[in-house]
Amino acid sequence: MSQGELEMQPNDERFIYLVENKSDIDKNIGSTIVDERICSVYSDALNRLHSDKGNTWVEMYGLIKTQSGKIEFDGKDKISCLLEYIVALKTREVESVLQCLEKNKENLPTYVEFDMLGGLNFIMNLGDNSQVERYIHLGREAEDKAETPQLKEIIKRVFDKLQGELTDRTTYVELKGKVTKDKMENVNLYEVVDGKERLVATTHISEDGHYGFSFQPAYQGFYTVGGEKILDRVRLYLEPGDRAEVNILEDTLMITDRNTPENLLLARWESMMIPVRKRLDDMKYVLFDYRDFYPYFVAFLPQAEKFKDEISFRDAAFAALVRQTVDYDLDYAAFRILNALKATKEVYMRDGRPTHIPSRPTPTDYPEYYKTIVKKGKLSDVSILRQPYGYDYLQRYTTFACGGEKERIALENRLEWLSSDPLKAEMILWEMEKCRKYEDYIELLDTYGNYLTTANHQQRVDAVSAKLYKGTAGKLASDFTYPDRDGKLVSLSDFRGKVVVVDVWATWCGPCRAEIPHLLKLEKEMRGKDVVFIGVSVDEQKDYKKWLEALEQEGLEGIQLFANGKNKQGRDKIMNDYKIKGIPRFMVFNKKGKVVTINSPRPSSPELKSLLQKLLK
Repeated sequence: MSQGELEMQPNDERFIYLVENKSDIDKNIGSTIVDERICSVYSDALNRLHSDKGNTWVEMYGLIKTQSGKIEFDGKDKISCLLEYIVALKTREVESVLQCLEKNKENLPTYVEFDMLGGLNFIMNLGDNSQVERYIHLGREAEDKAETPQLKEIIKRVFDKLQGELTDRTTYVELKGKVTKDKMENVNLYEVVDGKERLVATTHISEDGHYGFSFQPAYQGFYTVGGEKILDRVRLYLEPGDRAEVNILEDTLMITDRNTPENLLLARWESMMIPVRKRLDDMKYVLFDYRDFYPYFVAFLPQAEKFKDEISFRDAAFAALVRQTVDYDLDYAAFRILNALKATKEVYMRDGRPTHIPSRPTPTDYPEYYKTIVKKGKLSDVSILRQPYGYDYLQRYTTFACGGEKERIALENRLEWLSSDPLKAEMILWEMEKCRKYEDYIELLDTYGNYLTTANHQQRVDAVSAKLYKGTAGKLASDFTYPDRDGKLVSLSDFRGKVVVVDVWATWCGPCRAEIPHLLKLEKEMRGKDVVFIGVSVDEQKDYKKWLEALEQEGLEGIQLFANGKNKQGRDKIMNDYKIKGIPRFMVFNKKGKVVTINSPRPSSPELKSLLQKLLK
């Protein structure tokens, strides 16, 4: 074969003649030789196109596609696939690239195999998760077929890295955007916990106005992003693997087109509600009182209903969630205007200054919509707590249902309007969090404690207890309940009628261990009297066996409790309530379960024995 034949290209006159007269040439020299020659010329040309950095490939691609379409030859499917591959590669069409690789994976040209080691990175950026999974599968097949150990290791490293990135993509959410709002320096991300927004992360806005978050969502559902003010935040629906973009502009927040279908649907509603929220919260509308808001709101209601009616979404459950969100948002807006910071436009002089009169509607001012908001059984599940304002909604709903705030509303009356025990628990916790006295909190706990059933409830109850409890002498002891060495739950309150000494200690605490001989001596001297000694270990769960061993080594019998349980929460209860910053700590309680001292003398001091003898007289 001559040098000229080696350099033949699809636009050479000789090759054009060959293609146009293929049938005759097949008869003279055989179709096998002709087909091999055609495939060879096309393959070489496509190899050159693959390396082309400019746009000259377009003309040659068009010529090959037209030529090859007019004739039949062995290998045409491979050339057609490579044509698809070249144009897909140049235009970054992920699906076409993958289909070509999958259809022709048994006989890929070398340049395509090398593309898989770095030239197809755009698949990771532009492809969806399923497409990336297919690409990684192709890479693993190439790894298995690698002809040398060195090549096998190179392919493995490349696709191990891609697998790690895909794992991150399917477990992390990426949220980004641009900020043009003046004087805004940071963007906050909030999750919704028990119907309240809780800060997840804060990021600084870059010099060119961009921000970004990458985080593992704790749940699938609503989050909010934006500034510190409520008006500067927008609601998103996120789940692992999502990519989201929100631009924070001077006068609004924009969920862009680069979002999931769920957020694009939600964005339509958010854009409708932003003007309503502004008329409630923006100080520009401080004189836009109920007399202005109610006509505006009533005119807005048909638009909201039209939006709900027109929702058409592949996921029926999500469509229902958005419709429910519309209803909750409208109710919440109606509640908010009842005590929003508004003033009338009329002005009177006060102390020589013009002053606007505060403005609040009365029931006679309410539009008909208010008759539809409240009804028994409406709040029968916890869905309202998935909204960022859900906790506040509960308070406003029950307040409105019970006739307003003219007088203090009894908790039992509020609970009548809630059909869900978890919602009742939230209302009880809300009432507890308002308590100013520990005794009031205890009364609520005694009356409604059976509703507080989850670890989350207990954690919040403990936080209230720690905030209110002072440990003042003569006041009721803060109760605690922990398992003993046999797993039986034991409470401080179990020992009413006896003087109680509590020793808070840990196996790793040297001073604690040093007090044990003195404690054992004191216990022996008090045997037969109405005194109970309780040891409470604050060791971590991983040291549970060490605790059991220490009880044996030190000869500690009687009531020995392990505060940590399966988590840190139990330990925090006694440490927080009794304001314990260091151990050992000894506390004494009288026969009525009241505090004598929460920082008593240690057993090594004769003062503790004297104190106990005095209490027993």
